[in-house]
Amino acid sequence: MSRRRWSGWARRAALLVPAFAASLQLAAHADAFAPAAIFDASLNAVPSAVAYPAAFVAAFRTGAAISVINQPRMPSIDTEVGSQVIRLPSGARVRLFFPANCTDASSTMAPYCTDGRQTTDGMAGMVGFRQLGLSFLLGHLAEASSGCIQDAPMIFTDTESDLPLLIYSHGYGGNMDMATYFFRTMASKGMVVAAVEHTDGTASSTVSEDGSEKRFNEYYMTGRQQLTRRASELLAAADFLPKELKNIHNATIGTIMLGGHSYGAPSAIMAANGASKPSNIRGVIVHDPALGMGYGMLPPNGAKSRTPTISYVSDEYNRARVRYGDATLHVRGAFHGNFVDAPLWAPALVMRPLSALIPAAGPADPVAVHEQLAESAMAFLKSRDPLRDSVMSGDLFERVQ
Repeated sequence: MSRRRWSGWARRAALLVPAFAASLQLAAHADAFAPAAIFDASLNAVPSAVAYPAAFVAAFRTGAAISVINQPRMPSIDTEVGSQVIRLPSGARVRLFFPANCTDASSTMAPYCTDGRQTTDGMAGMVGFRQLGLSFLLGHLAEASSGCIQDAPMIFTDTESDLPLLIYSHGYGGNMDMATYFFRTMASKGMVVAAVEHTDGTASSTVSEDGSEKRFNEYYMTGRQQLTRRASELLAAADFLPKELKNIHNATIGTIMLGGHSYGAPSAIMAANGASKPSNIRGVIVHDPALGMGYGMLPPNGAKSRTPTISYVSDEYNRARVRYGDATLHVRGAFHGNFVDAPLWAPALVMRPLSALIPAAGPADPVAVHEQLAESAMAFLKSRDPLRDSVMSGDLFERVQ
């Protein structure tokens, strides 16, 4: 598959939900938005060429606002999770999710989007919403809670069970916030998740060390340069974070693995393959790996890696027979957007019809998908064996390689 096809699906699956919701509501209640129902009789002289577009805009905005009431949907978890943003020495930001030890009822909850509206505007810019003045369609995410305690102390573990660390790479046009609920679920299982926000121009928006915003720019680097930068940032995180977490939280990190979604998968694979020997990278976890974006620098589809690797693929990637690593698990009923939080951003009533056009959310329960992926990842981190029964035990999983 081409780079634009993979990246276009990923971006639109995550970002077009509220607009589609508004159009559904408009179609269902068209009569209510007729000019006569909106404008005073004294304005009947307004030409329909003006009145109808104005009514449509009003209906669209109203529908969008209604569709995201009480959204996004935050899954429940059994363990408190903390969140913290730090920087690598190279300047890239990393958002941490980890088991938290906090009994203070007045603790502050971290926002879903680290930079609030700046993050959602960057995401909106990816699909042209910002250029059209429609950034409000994603505005509800700027006000949402992550469900994580801001800068909470990390749970200390006993000497027999150090905390495993998963360093994760976002997709093309993604950022460190788009899978916040997924990473929160993962962290609740007992791991630290470090979501790297890349500086290669493929993040929807990031903030540089000087405080300036850096938005998506696909021409900032060539594809090969992007992938090299991304892999180097993952390796830098693997070297830096264990020491930094020891300094900040007095936490001891055990097993370290790399992971990634879509374009983040080639980034993780390249980093693991290029790690020096001996390496502290013990495994790779990838979701819907966009192997066609390897620019000739990665093993082919179906190949195995010298680092233990497990791949999870959605319905559409399974149909395309995408396979990589020691095992590939088809997550039945999952679409590309299920590996981030897209299905939780708006009601299923909206997400499922939208998914007839783009792979935003599959028929499987999105909370169950995240739960089983998290349990499987934790089993892999503990055993370092991608073929262990506990890694493949989810009832949504079908082993296809």
